[in-house]
Amino acid sequence: MIKIAVCDDEVFQRIDIVKKIRNVLENNYDNICYEIEEYSSGENLISSVYYFDIVFLDIKMDKLSGIDIAKKIRKNNNTTKIIFITAFREYVFEAFDVCAFHYLIKPVDEKKILEVVDRILKMFDDEKNNEKCIIINKGKNTTIKVLLDDISFFEVQNRIISIHTEKQIIQYYDKIANVEKQVPKESFFRCHRSYIVNFKYVMKFNKTEIVLDNNTKIILAKGKYDEFSRAFLRYIKKGRV
Repeated sequence: MIKIAVCDDEVFQRIDIVKKIRNVLENNYDNICYEIEEYSSGENLISSVYYFDIVFLDIKMDKLSGIDIAKKIRKNNNTTKIIFITAFREYVFEAFDVCAFHYLIKPVDEKKILEVVDRILKMFDDEKNNEKCIIINKGKNTTIKVLLDDISFFEVQNRIISIHTEKQIIQYYDKIANVEKQVPKESFFRCHRSYIVNFKYVMKFNKTEIVLDNNTKIILAKGKYDEFSRAFLRYIKKGRV
């Protein structure tokens, strides 16, 4: 569930922005659940008991300005994505002081909202992916959690799986086919019978090998080049790199 707040003391501006946000979410993201709360003043927003993932915040309001409200929000959390809405470009530079994600100039264009929302949702996806992990059982009494985002590639030799990260190599017994089932296909690719590579760490590739950003070379199996190219292109288009 994505929680969104829209705070603007001009009622018609607020209604228009909420309508455009709904249009963007409903026409472009079928799988997104969301709630939008409206606020006519900054005081009402900061007195709310809700945590918001995204806040669309008018800069120029009667009592407390959007900048003042953003500073109060930042005292409580650093994760809310704040998008300022303003008719005055001169306020834009103040937005940097409160780590605003973006600003939109009134009248707000729906395409601009789509661009900003799309970037935020991709960031949320990346944050979720960073938290995903694989659980390794080494022997009877040892269990290890490894973040998928830290893994550059998996390698198998004689049924021993080696997980390669920047800091270490973790080894355990398993089949690489089992590993393949556990990792997300949008981020990992089985490029050879002995290797699964994380797209995040791919620097370049040709028809026979993949070169990672630490110059490690991994075999790209014959007949896998076209499939790997298409998968890597999809990964890039999603804004992962």
